[in-house]
Amino acid sequence: MKKIIASIAAFAPSMAFAAQPITDANSLAVKLTSIGNTIIGLLISVAVLWIIVNAVRFIMADSEKRTEIRGSIIWGIVGLAVILSIWGLVAILTGTFVTNNQAPIEDFPVNPYPPTN
Repeated sequence: MKKIIASIAAFAPSMAFAAQPITDANSLAVKLTSIGNTIIGLLISVAVLWIIVNAVRFIMADSEKRTEIRGSIIWGIVGLAVILSIWGLVAILTGTFVTNNQAPIEDFPVNPYPPTN
């Protein structure tokens, strides 16, 4: 039962993405951007949880295992820094080139047969 609830919770964002059909390149770009933002948020959450769990393990461990756990904490911090720096770099590049986060509509063909629900 717990696995079913966990899988429903994990796929709930993808169900929300199914609400709008992809009809052109703009809707595809919006959908991919929202999926990317969801993935980045999940990666940040996992990195923070990794650091917290290993910090608790570090506090509770004896002196022999502390060096191993310290390495895990450092790699968690490095991973979090890499995730945040890539996210920030994308934001800087997007702001630098003054994009409106939309592809020009006239450059892409439109599907003449949109999906019917």
